[in-house]
Amino acid sequence: MDPELLIKIAREYGTPVYVYDEGLIRRNYREFYLAFKSRYRDVKVFYAYKANSNLAICHILKEEGAKADVVSGGELKVALKVGLNPRDIIFTNNSKTRQELELAVDSGVVINVDSRDELYRIHEIAEERDKPASVSFRVNPSIDPRTHPKIATGLRESKFGIHLEGDLALNTYRVAMELDNIEVLGVHTHIGSQITCSGVFRDAAEKIMEFVYELHEKLGLRLKFVDLGGGLGINYRGDEKTITPDELAGEIITVMDKWNEKLGYGPELWLEPGRYLVGNAGVLLCEVQGVKETPCRKFINVDAGFTTLARPVLYDAYHRVGVLTKIGEPVAESYDIAGNICESGDILARDRRLPRVNVGDIIAV
Repeated sequence: MDPELLIKIAREYGTPVYVYDEGLIRRNYREFYLAFKSRYRDVKVFYAYKANSNLAICHILKEEGAKADVVSGGELKVALKVGLNPRDIIFTNNSKTRQELELAVDSGVVINVDSRDELYRIHEIAEERDKPASVSFRVNPSIDPRTHPKIATGLRESKFGIHLEGDLALNTYRVAMELDNIEVLGVHTHIGSQITCSGVFRDAAEKIMEFVYELHEKLGLRLKFVDLGGGLGINYRGDEKTITPDELAGEIITVMDKWNEKLGYGPELWLEPGRYLVGNAGVLLCEVQGVKETPCRKFINVDAGFTTLARPVLYDAYHRVGVLTKIGEPVAESYDIAGNICESGDILARDRRLPRVNVGDIIAV
């Protein structure tokens, strides 16, 4: 983004402020979608609203053809407000409230079930309303996605999904097929976020498609879709090795084609990118309120904190930082960028080599 434009925005609208590049969001979506669509006939891309549920961004991606992966009643309402067909919304959450399940059933969205207990709750609501509830089941494939443990969701120890082992998932599908007002449409998995190794996606696809084959052979179940989630990582530091949508698609579609031949049919492939579509398209602008030197550190105090950008305090996430008002000036000092929340962990960035910073400078994260 143009530094002068960003400075103008910061001065006009105040800080902290997030700014997004619409053109880059659209390009990211098209790159991802076409990588899969060029290899597989029936593909749907569901934007993961948890990445950023800003209404303008959701409208942009809906215009591009994106469906919605939502994790709360609020996100579900946003997706409906954007104008999406309920059948193009999947609601995934390990702990949905009664009110959220009622909204989901009433709206007719696909509910991604996380447990046997949740299945019974959905069935009860559907019976009360005398209308079918469309469901899939989140399956835990017990795969290590080789990412930060706090965003690894496909581990055997994870709180997410119904495990394949011990026929837990198989028997849950069997129960669902016997329930009135439950329409079983698909299977889902999501192994984690910020994944930079294509092999783990391939391994997850292999396990899920083997399970789809088992459902077909043992229960006679022909699924409408297979949802392999999201998690494609992006380059935060500028020199990280990541994988492209094209590389990801190559790995996944090879597995899909192999198992589809055994199945005798090809379910729709659903995917749920979030971070990949919007993560590199936004900057957080904040203003320097003070520069403080202690016996051991130099701090830049800014008017944003972990209430504005939570990832650094949650799991030491790295974000690049620049001083927009000092573009072209030589690096002079090493600073910690300190947030304005009364917690010692509220540091947006540590040990960053930057030009000499003064009060009033605009920092871009």
